[in-house]
Amino acid sequence: MLFSVKKSTALSLMLTLVFAPASLLLKYHLGLEWNLYIGEGTPGQFVFALGFILASDLVVSSILVIVFHTAYVRLSMDLAQYFSRQGRYAILAGGLLAASEEMFFRGVLLEYMIETLDAGVYYAVIVSAVIFGLFHIIRNKRLALFSIWAFWEGVILGAIYLYTDSLPVTMAVHAAHDIAGFALFSLQRRRGFLVLKKHPGF
Repeated sequence: MLFSVKKSTALSLMLTLVFAPASLLLKYHLGLEWNLYIGEGTPGQFVFALGFILASDLVVSSILVIVFHTAYVRLSMDLAQYFSRQGRYAILAGGLLAASEEMFFRGVLLEYMIETLDAGVYYAVIVSAVIFGLFHIIRNKRLALFSIWAFWEGVILGAIYLYTDSLPVTMAVHAAHDIAGFALFSLQRRRGFLVLKKHPGF
């Protein structure tokens, strides 16, 4: 659902206005603690965490190319084409929506399982990542597989949230990650999977 919403500037902004207030209301209703402190070390945490999630993307993508070759390249290009309606404002709005997602998935869901339900950290990260992945299912049999990648991204974001103990850092990382990813899709649509040149047949 969230992937399809991010094709539209208006829908992304509307859903941001749902996620953010709803997450704040749930935070206060459930008595959850959020670390919203931004200090001198915050930029360094952001750079490290963003580098970590981008490195994860590179490793996973490289493995899939090695294992599945052209089949994965074609599927990846199909995903890039799925977002062909995105303009620059939709990309930025998608980043804003990504930040508000963190308020719910990590700030409320993950935090609630740890603080209130006394769930183990690993269990809480996995469960919140599964739900995160389900929210990113694309109603296309071929592209639905990318919800598994979304699950993995949820695991990484959960780890970042716990490691940095900072909701603002996790929000900023998710926003920057999505903006970078959608910008890459835009380049891929014009120049091919490796961006450097257009591949015949894609």
